[in-house]
Amino acid sequence: MAFDTTFNILWNQRVNKEETALLKFLDKRKQDEEPKKRESKRASQRAMSDADLMSAVKSVRSDASASLTRSRSEAKQGRSRGSAASSSVLKNAGSSMSSPTGRRKAAGMTFEQQQEHVYNAYMNKYIKDLEKEAKEAAVENQWTAQKIKDGMQQEVDEKSKARQLAAENQRQLMEQIEENKQRRANTRKQFVEAASAHNFPLFTETFISQEEVDKYRKDVKVNYREELELQHTTTKTLRNMLQKKDRLFAEEKLATCIKKMEEDHAQDHKDNVRKGKEMHRVWDRDIRLKNIKNAILSGKDATQMQVA
Repeated sequence: MAFDTTFNILWNQRVNKEETALLKFLDKRKQDEEPKKRESKRASQRAMSDADLMSAVKSVRSDASASLTRSRSEAKQGRSRGSAASSSVLKNAGSSMSSPTGRRKAAGMTFEQQQEHVYNAYMNKYIKDLEKEAKEAAVENQWTAQKIKDGMQQEVDEKSKARQLAAENQRQLMEQIEENKQRRANTRKQFVEAASAHNFPLFTETFISQEEVDKYRKDVKVNYREELELQHTTTKTLRNMLQKKDRLFAEEKLATCIKKMEEDHAQDHKDNVRKGKEMHRVWDRDIRLKNIKNAILSGKDATQMQVA
């Protein structure tokens, strides 16, 4: 993305500078041709001498060459100020000027070679960024896979721990029931022994019928069953609340991911449309520039074609 934006900016600036410089050159040449025509008419009317005619032609030619040199220098300066990212590369890759003594140094790179050099530099940078992003994506995928694996293992451990706790709770409950039975038996035995150590007991005062004993045991069983049912209901309710919480979290996470995916698709579509429009506009400018160059080479009036 960064490379495409930089390349489009450089290309647009180059095309704008070249088109502006070319139009300036055409206007300047047209302005230079008008005095030349007027001068030639005056020369024919006044019947100038051969020496005066040669000097006038030389002056007009020197003015035209100077204007052409200035327009080229302006276009070159405009291209050199294309972007801050490629200025250092173009300065290092620019062609060297000839020495004052007349000896020429080694020829530098052309504009196309400089452009290719900048393109290769940014392409290498773009490839490095892609490799870096690929490595980061691989690390992130590995981390995500490990996290999912750890979560699954944690869920298995929690279920195993819950089963162990249930078994331990059941064992303790059975031990408690057996201890209560043993304690009641010991209490009864002690009561009988204590009563037998004295006079014969008065059964009319301390007599407990079998029906009362059975009722007492039945009530104890009912109470134990109610406590067990209450404990089971509480455990089941807590488990259902936890499952509902996890389900709501998963649904919310899924909705968030879907929304983010839709936004990313919409952003990619906008970027593709913008790139298409930008490429179409650059293509049209390139065609206009080629038409102007062809008109200049064929001798047509490029300014009139530009207006049309």
